[in-house]
Amino acid sequence: MRHNAAVLLALTRAEYAARFGLAAGVAVAAWLVLLGLLAVATRARTPDPGPAVVELPGEESPAVVAMLTDGWEVGREAVPATLIDLAARKVLAIEGVGLDRFVVRLRPAPATRSDLAPYEDQVLDHVRRLASSDGTVPGEALTTGPEDESKHWWSRFEKAVVKDARDRGLSRGRWSRWMLGVLGAAALVPAILVALALVTAPKEDASDDDNPVGAFIGITAIGWFGLMAIPGKMRAERETPAGQQAAARWLGLREHLEGSGGFTDAPPAAVAIWDRYLSYGAALGVAAGAVRALPLGSESDKVAWTSHGGTWRMVKIDYPKQFPPGWGKPPALATLIGAASLLAGLFVANIFFPLMADTAGELFNETRDQGFDVVNLIGVAILAIPTTVTAVWLVRSALMLRAAVPDVFAKREVEGIVLRVRRKEKATWIAVDEGSGTRLKAWLVKPVTLDAAGLSQGSPVSATVSPHLGHVSRLAKPSDDRPDT
Repeated sequence: MRHNAAVLLALTRAEYAARFGLAAGVAVAAWLVLLGLLAVATRARTPDPGPAVVELPGEESPAVVAMLTDGWEVGREAVPATLIDLAARKVLAIEGVGLDRFVVRLRPAPATRSDLAPYEDQVLDHVRRLASSDGTVPGEALTTGPEDESKHWWSRFEKAVVKDARDRGLSRGRWSRWMLGVLGAAALVPAILVALALVTAPKEDASDDDNPVGAFIGITAIGWFGLMAIPGKMRAERETPAGQQAAARWLGLREHLEGSGGFTDAPPAAVAIWDRYLSYGAALGVAAGAVRALPLGSESDKVAWTSHGGTWRMVKIDYPKQFPPGWGKPPALATLIGAASLLAGLFVANIFFPLMADTAGELFNETRDQGFDVVNLIGVAILAIPTTVTAVWLVRSALMLRAAVPDVFAKREVEGIVLRVRRKEKATWIAVDEGSGTRLKAWLVKPVTLDAAGLSQGSPVSATVSPHLGHVSRLAKPSDDRPDT
């Protein structure tokens, strides 16, 4: 009798655990929906430009202006814009010393300047640290160091700009206190249900010394903090009414500067002519020539400035790993892999798809005739995993074939400039700008092929590439027609 009672108790615990687990899943989904709705509602909104103006429409610094007019995010252009503004305010000087070459020169100044914001003083201190004995720094030497060091430098700069914007009443945090309160209170529900599901689950090694109350409290706390860490990762700045008005005014100035002849390509030394307009133009994204010539910060893998094609453009670079499937592979090999994967996927689908359909049908029929059964629901959930994986596998295989088969018979000749050469996870990537567009996919090449072509960043390049998979069959300098294998 005792044995039968224990079995019945275990079955009861299992049923309760399953029901609590199902309820926890629903509660987590509902909480994520709530988070998504609040995230959409709290996105920063950049206003429409105000009327075009000639005079500077406010007292905000270029770094703050860059933030207000770029979706309330501090863009990298804020650093060179700050440096140019220091030159316009006679704290520094920027001088041309040759074709597309510039030096930054320190001016005699007091040891401290109370009129500089912390992030402006940070840029000035960076120049002081790099300056040689004659007080100059070549423009190409202005980078903020290796990637880890540069990230720390940038983080300090970004936080100081955000603080200045908040102090001026132009920006605020994404999550208000009441939003965090609502999310926190709502997160208790799924956290408690998860804890109940785990605590009530039957255990083979259960003993009288177990403390279910302590386990329940601990699991609830872990679940709650885990959920609340998600909005913590989504922290950002958003507009205030005053910030919206200021952004509209500065966007009006951008309208004026965009129509000023020669402004876009003006070098940083042109600050002597344009004064603070050049620094604000850099902050507003319409002084590409000045920003490009001042490489403050570590070089970005995913963003590059290029003038190939006649005008300065910012290009975003992707390094495809999972999508499109088969990227960089020879078309014939990708066709074989895609066909084999598709056949294997169809074989597995022939097993799981009918089984999934039958189980789901049984769940529907039994629920209609006999009521809800947790066991059948768990069976459907378990079968859904391999079924979903198989479906994704089939789609991926079909997409690979769709790209690979045409590439077997098609090639594309490319002439351009090498924007980036990167070695990532034992793979060598090369990004080539053809003179148009603002987004490109880097190609995968063999290191020996790249070395044999003698290419580096900034080199002109001629290549033969498959249109859909980006497979490079020839890579050379334009004057070198030797094929690479």
